[in-house]
Amino acid sequence: MLDINVAQQGLFDESSRHGRFLEYALPELDRIDINDLKGALTNIIEYARSIDGLYLNLSFGSHCWDLLNPAWRPQELVPFTSLKAESQTTLENNLLSMPASQGDIFIWLHSIDSELLPQTLIFIYQTMNSIVNLQLDIAGIKNKQSRDLIGFVDGTANAKDDQRLPIALIPEGQKGAGGSYVISQRWQHDLDKFNQLSLSAQEKVIGRTKEDDIELEGDAMPEDSHVSRTDVKVDGIGMKIYRRSSPYMASQLDSQGQPDNGLYFLAFASEMQRFTVQLDRMMGLTSDGISDKLMQFSQVKNSSYWFMPSQNDLNHVLKCN
Repeated sequence: MLDINVAQQGLFDESSRHGRFLEYALPELDRIDINDLKGALTNIIEYARSIDGLYLNLSFGSHCWDLLNPAWRPQELVPFTSLKAESQTTLENNLLSMPASQGDIFIWLHSIDSELLPQTLIFIYQTMNSIVNLQLDIAGIKNKQSRDLIGFVDGTANAKDDQRLPIALIPEGQKGAGGSYVISQRWQHDLDKFNQLSLSAQEKVIGRTKEDDIELEGDAMPEDSHVSRTDVKVDGIGMKIYRRSSPYMASQLDSQGQPDNGLYFLAFASEMQRFTVQLDRMMGLTSDGISDKLMQFSQVKNSSYWFMPSQNDLNHVLKCN
């Protein structure tokens, strides 16, 4: 049976309220030295470990993992590929999309104390930015109720305690056991549009009450609510994932001149199917053709799949203690 201590420290510590999400892309192969990269990653790990109360978790895209560890890779690890579908409702271009922006290295820095992040970030920039290219940098903010910017609690369905382990960690006997398959997506909210809805309409979009965080039941639960599209079983097995998402508010306008506010969706799973089934149902890429109504008010801007190795596998690959 898997033990919680096999995972990288911090994965299951939900007390963190401040996070930073850094996605890096490798340069051309002839411009990178893998040993230099391993040394840089080891240095930032050791720096973060020296600060009590700070977590630094590392995940890798399939291409980078193959370079760091050509001996083996988790069986189901693949890059994210863009998803597109016709929308049932009137949207711009009448399309739903989840564009791929597959990165190579994902650094998740988080803590209950915001003061622990800035100097570590500076060290990461100085150590990593001369070797790999920073392609996404988002500061996460979470309140004590873990509410998204749309006002609803995020991660309500997360399992607790040891029940999280078979959901989030690759089982024993498989390559990468004790590690996790990971998905990250940046969801940009149209808060003006969503907040124009009545409270009842907002609750029907999500599938839960806003104030009390209670799941709607019976005829009150629409087929196209977010809960309806993501709460699914395959062959009697619930496709649960372990969410560690965080709202974000960017200080700059996006390329269309709009405020870039939303959710950095981050989730961990023991098998890739748990992601793909939910994404297909949200997009309406299923026999019923029903898409997630939340996508009328929030657009996916970035998507990547990652592998977060167990602590032992990470130590072995980087040759650190």
